[in-house]
Amino acid sequence: MAILRNRRVIGRPLVGTLAFVIFGGLLALGETGRGTVLSAGADTSAAEFAYSGDNGPGFWGETSGWEACAATSRTQRQSPIDISHVVVDRHLGALQLRLHETPLALMNNGHTIEEEYEPGSSLTVNGVKYGLSQFHFHALSEHTVAGRHAAMELHAVFADPASDNKAVVGQLFVIGRANRFLAELLTHGLPAKSGDEVHVPSQLIDVAGALTNTSRYYTYSGSLTTPPCTETVTWFVLREYAQLSGEQFDAFRHILGNDFRPLQKRAGRTIRSTGGEDEQR
Repeated sequence: MAILRNRRVIGRPLVGTLAFVIFGGLLALGETGRGTVLSAGADTSAAEFAYSGDNGPGFWGETSGWEACAATSRTQRQSPIDISHVVVDRHLGALQLRLHETPLALMNNGHTIEEEYEPGSSLTVNGVKYGLSQFHFHALSEHTVAGRHAAMELHAVFADPASDNKAVVGQLFVIGRANRFLAELLTHGLPAKSGDEVHVPSQLIDVAGALTNTSRYYTYSGSLTTPPCTETVTWFVLREYAQLSGEQFDAFRHILGNDFRPLQKRAGRTIRSTGGEDEQR
């Protein structure tokens, strides 16, 4: 059974014949001044998890296949964690990133706002090339630094095509000046409801514009912060905060709500940091 997701395409007309099977609703086609809108009404796909209530983080581990979320294993390495008492590692160098532009294609998957990235961008870790698959947002931040949340956190997710291993670059945002990268996304509107998509094929964006100094970061071994909470992630959280305006934060927070997982136990893990004066927190 195919379900049409709400989709807004901006920058080029829809071409060809659209054939849809809609269950439990009628298809409505409409035109707005900002693009072509396709709406199938409410998204009928049930949310797999939530950030509160009976499907909240405290219950994720009760679902088959998500047992790691319960954080009860002897070797647990769950994320996010508080970044404190770090160890400076002078052998850490700048992140080996190769980032390219991709067409703006935001989607609201019911848990976050996500951009799926076209192939070609990568992060190389210990000689292994991880391909950038997507980036998404959390509000407030999932990681804390010295016990303090940032306003928002961007996760750029890189995957090793030969294994289940992932590398994630985290960018923390604090409220201050308007952010040019986020302004590019907000110009065309954010997908407001679960199932909504905003596609602007003529608008190319580069996640590099969201990142601060990629030679200064914290790193540790952790997990996905959403189910199935797989413990195969190497985290790189940039030390330098990015800024966003209060208006930009409100625009994201209005849609995201509180989509951050509670802090997890450090469980004896070492958090390493690139060299600098402000590492020892």
